[in-house]
Amino acid sequence: MRYVYNHHRESESFGINLTPMVDVIFLLTIFFMLVSRFSSAEQIPMDLPKPEDSQAEVAKIPERVVVNCRLADPSDPRGSAVLYSVGPNRPERLEVVADRLGLMKQQSPGLQAVIRADRRLQYTDVRRVMRVIAQNKIEMLNVVAHVSEEE
Repeated sequence: MRYVYNHHRESESFGINLTPMVDVIFLLTIFFMLVSRFSSAEQIPMDLPKPEDSQAEVAKIPERVVVNCRLADPSDPRGSAVLYSVGPNRPERLEVVADRLGLMKQQSPGLQAVIRADRRLQYTDVRRVMRVIAQNKIEMLNVVAHVSEEE
């Protein structure tokens, strides 16, 4: 008896349909292009009117402010100068940070402060910021620390 094998099988290859992914990427690209265009339109420099009897109010600032404390040169083993900044702003002297916090407290009485400090800083450098926050009568203070996941 003779057996006949059919060597012509249908291919068992499979593929991934990339059409939905291309659609999503295309839509995201359009979205980000539009958003960047709107945000750049808000930053156009211009001379705004300054009415004498304006009824406009100053926009309230957020109820929370982050003060960053870091080393000016982290690679310096002797310890370098400390840089202070309010949020994402550029580094400033501590006196300027104090003035900025005072204005923020006037605009938002319930202001809370968060201190983020590099762990290589000495406690005295962080304590200076704590004093500035206390002098501006900001009652709620949080200090950021990294908690290990092993505990």
